[in-house]
Order: sequence, then C-alpha cells, then structure tokens
Amino acid sequence: MAGRTQIVTELKRALRASGHTYTDVARKLELSVASVKRLFSQEDLSLARIDAICELIGLGLVEILDLARERMTPATQLSVAQESEIVSDLRLLFMTWLVLIRTPFEEMIHSYRFTEREALKYLIRLDRLKVIELQPGNRVRLLVSRHFSWRAGGPVQKYINQKLLREFFAGHFTDPTAEFFFHGGRVSEAALARMKRALQGAARECAEIIERDRSSDAERFGAAYVLALRPWNYSGFRQFDRN
Repeated sequence: MAGRTQIVTELKRALRASGHTYTDVARKLELSVASVKRLFSQEDLSLARIDAICELIGLGLVEILDLARERMTPATQLSVAQESEIVSDLRLLFMTWLVLIRTPFEEMIHSYRFTEREALKYLIRLDRLKVIELQPGNRVRLLVSRHFSWRAGGPVQKYINQKLLREFFAGHFTDPTAEFFFHGGRVSEAALARMKRALQGAARECAEIIERDRSSDAERFGAAYVLALRPWNYSGFRQFDRN
C-alpha cells in the first residue's frame, strides 16, 4: 500500500507533468501559495484536497495510487521495447551497465570517455525509459530491482550471447586471477532446483562484493563472471545413450 510520502511525491510529479504550478493549486484550493507549499512540504493534505488536486491535473486518485505502487515495486525486467532501444545504441547500453552497477556520476566522467553533457544526455534517456529516476545533482535512483535480469531471449540477452560471451569464452582462463569451472551430471528435478538457488545466491554475493568494493581506495580493473545452468546433454555424447 502506498504511504503518504509516496502519494504526495506522485502528486508533485503529476503536477509537473501536466504543466501546473503551486499557484494553480492555490487557486483551486482557495489558499495562498505559501500555504500550499507548506501542505506539500509537511505532507499534510486531506483526502478532499487530494481529490481537488487530482481534478485539477485530470487524474483520479486511483491512478495516483497505482503510479505510487509501481514506483514502490522495482521492476525485475524491462519490456522488449525498452531493451530494444537500449541495445540499439552501444553508448546507451554501456551507460545502462554503469547505472546498474551503481556508478556515481563523477566516476562516469572521470573514468570513462563521457563529457558531463554526454553522460547527462544518456541518463535523461534512461530516465525517459523508466530505468532510472534522475535526481538533483545528477544523482540516480534505480527503478529496477537488485534482482534485475535481462529478458530471457530478449534483445539484450541476444546481444550478450552474440558479442560479449563469444569474446569472453575465447579466453583460456590461464591467468592466476582467473577461474573456470565446467561440470555437470545427471540430476533429479529437485537437485536442479537446489543448484539454481545456489547459483542465485552466489550471484547476489558477487554483486554485493562489487558494491562494497567501491568504498576502498584500491586500483580497479575490469572483471566479469558468468553463472549459468540449464538442462542439457552434449550432442556429441548422445550416441552413447541407451534411450
């Protein structure tokens, strides 16, 4: 259930989107502008006043509540249309990756070849795609869950399979800092489910390690890891099966 803060925040957004100002609200509520600002800042809006503001901006209270609930429940996946736009521009895809790993705006400018204007342009696109909410001071609030994943078989995953994974697995993983395991076996459905949960836990732990590492002063370099699991038999071995 959306709380008072979320409802008031959504009303502010709706006012801006509809082109209305506090002056318009003051006229509608028959109050001074100062009184309206105080009501919003103190989140002291009665149901009757919320209804009047909704009437002013042409939205119903139910729509405001729905919008507030949507923002309270981060998306775990994007739509095909959102992914298609992201993958259509390599710089936008890279910027998406930066925000997903919670890269501060200052680091985007300092560590990568983006001017402040260029970085801001891509952040605005991600804001319009509802991947982030761009806040004052070029701060970013993610609108996707910590457990976000690309759509299975979707535009971004296809790009990853065709481009990134081919290059990633072309390496021999012989560097002392590298690690590679490939193992499988015949398992029950229950064991497969347990293995899936174990990999999901490992993925969350790795993501948390990366996030905590931002607070250290150690030199950083690019690294990647892949966790994958699916029912599968190598086609070259099928000739040995009895059934």
